[in-house]
Amino acid sequence: MDPAVIGVFIPIVAIVMGIGIGMLAIWSEHKRKAQLLEQVHKERLAAIEKGIDAPAIPPGLVGFQPSDQVSTFARALRSGLIWSLVGVVLYFALDNAGGREGAMFALIALAIGVGQLVYAGLLWNKERSVNTRP
Repeated sequence: MDPAVIGVFIPIVAIVMGIGIGMLAIWSEHKRKAQLLEQVHKERLAAIEKGIDAPAIPPGLVGFQPSDQVSTFARALRSGLIWSLVGVVLYFALDNAGGREGAMFALIALAIGVGQLVYAGLLWNKERSVNTRP
């Protein structure tokens, strides 16, 4: 086979496999939750028929449980710090390796990080003002 044809097939196969693996992960998670929900439903129906208290639905099975999750402020702060540090490190690495023109693209990651940090600051102010009200 011609090397040029192989060179064209490599990104196509990578994209198709990447999307396929993502779709498979989403589908399998959906099937797992659907089977678990069906099992919980059958247990609750059996408990109701016997006249005993129905067992509680496991947290996180249906809907979003904010008590089990990290706060929005903490997530925004974490992602802002990560993006900012990646942007700075990438800028200096690309500046050292290839020149200032290519390194400017690393500032995109830095800008995303700074935006996340600003968002985290706004959330922190909002949470602080809600918690200090009488």
